[in-house]
Amino acid sequence: MKVRFFTFEQYHGKNNIGSTRLRVHNLIKYWKDAELYKYGEKPDVMIFQKVYMQVDYKYIKHLDCIKILDMCDADWLDKQAIKETIDAVDAVTCSSEALTKFIQQLTDKPVIFIDDRFDMEFVPKPKVHKGKLKKLVYFGYKQNAELLKAAIPYLQRNKYKLTIISNEDPYLSDGDYEFVKYDEETIYEELQKHDACLLPADTRPVGYFKSNNKTIKANLAGLPVVKTAEDIEEIIEPEKRQSIASMCYNKAIKSADCKISIKQYEDLIKELQNAKA
Repeated sequence: MKVRFFTFEQYHGKNNIGSTRLRVHNLIKYWKDAELYKYGEKPDVMIFQKVYMQVDYKYIKHLDCIKILDMCDADWLDKQAIKETIDAVDAVTCSSEALTKFIQQLTDKPVIFIDDRFDMEFVPKPKVHKGKLKKLVYFGYKQNAELLKAAIPYLQRNKYKLTIISNEDPYLSDGDYEFVKYDEETIYEELQKHDACLLPADTRPVGYFKSNNKTIKANLAGLPVVKTAEDIEEIIEPEKRQSIASMCYNKAIKSADCKISIKQYEDLIKELQNAKA
């Protein structure tokens, strides 16, 4: 069986996109039937990762094979042709439970939750926590760092050090922080230089539908994740951080392996093949 992914990276001519790494590259490394789509191929299954129908792009509709749309964002907020694309495919996969439930309202076709998962080959031994909490880290795309603005005054008053790891410096005008450019090869190492990961709740409309992949990645590094001042105050002592971090790490190491996603896709494809038989 020939499974091919046509990705957001390919369609937009970009590189190092987090969603494509998590939802495609991690999988095809271990999925012997799957590769990136090459022009002219005739696959048995085509998975469109965050690629939608456009006024001048109707290929999805006319492709003659099993077709799956993989979604990881509320892209209808960016005026993407979500419903038209869903109507053109056989099934939809989504990166969060909230997104899955929303898309299920738009179609009777299979819509399943496939979480963002990680390549366990690169997961290090978890951090061992020592000393009182002093350093917090945030990581994510530049445009999402605005979520830190409400937290920065609290961090400054309590003399906590903040590092922002991102694709670009967000230049938070009222912020005293260290900026580190995101590098997938060193991200776990950078995370482990800190005592906890600060990921404020994303209350924006787009945030409701996002996956918790940053939380899981921080957990895999051995860091507890905090959202509020109260969360921070609960883990000042290393014993408390270690207890929470160990519990979260043990859960993540079992549930966040990208090979689980491959099995979910294989089961879905088998279901679609049987429906067409």
